[in-house]
Amino acid sequence: MGTPLDSRKQQELAYKLWEERGRPEGRAEEDWFEAGRRLESDQHRADSAAVDESARESFPASDPPSSHLPDKPPVNVKKRKPSMPRRPADSANGPARNN
Repeated sequence: MGTPLDSRKQQELAYKLWEERGRPEGRAEEDWFEAGRRLESDQHRADSAAVDESARESFPASDPPSSHLPDKPPVNVKKRKPSMPRRPADSANGPARNN
């Protein structure tokens, strides 16, 4: 409650709370601190709602929205080296054995 506007809001709310409680004598601090707690809670909720709203409107940079278009081949697809010939599956397990 640093700004004068915030103090004014707290004062107005404290007065309202004091009136609602029947204007008891000697307990002004209770209403003042209760008003401060309520205003801080309201501000916290407003700040949280603003953050939640901005999060809904954005998306993670690592997960951009899909364009639903097919992928394009790489620009250097014609420059690629020919791939090595594949070995038969038997030779991948070691030399062939004659039994």
